[in-house]
Amino acid sequence: MKMTDTDIEVYADLWMALKPYLNLKDRDSACEKFLSVINESVCELSEVADEWVGFDGTIDKAIRNNYIDHDKFTDYDADEDDV
Repeated sequence: MKMTDTDIEVYADLWMALKPYLNLKDRDSACEKFLSVINESVCELSEVADEWVGFDGTIDKAIRNNYIDHDKFTDYDADEDDV
């Protein structure tokens, strides 16, 4: 199932409403848990991960670390001569 932009904005807004009430040291793990619940219950975030980036730095970090396939970027840093 694909998420609409509105769906993503609602979940991002929900996270940003909760975030100020979390200790700094707990925010990363809380965000990962928040996203894992969405991933398990609503939509596979690996399919829409790029659409989640840009709302919040903590979400961006969790998405990059857990839901973006880094294998497709293996040649990103390579010089054109090396490819």
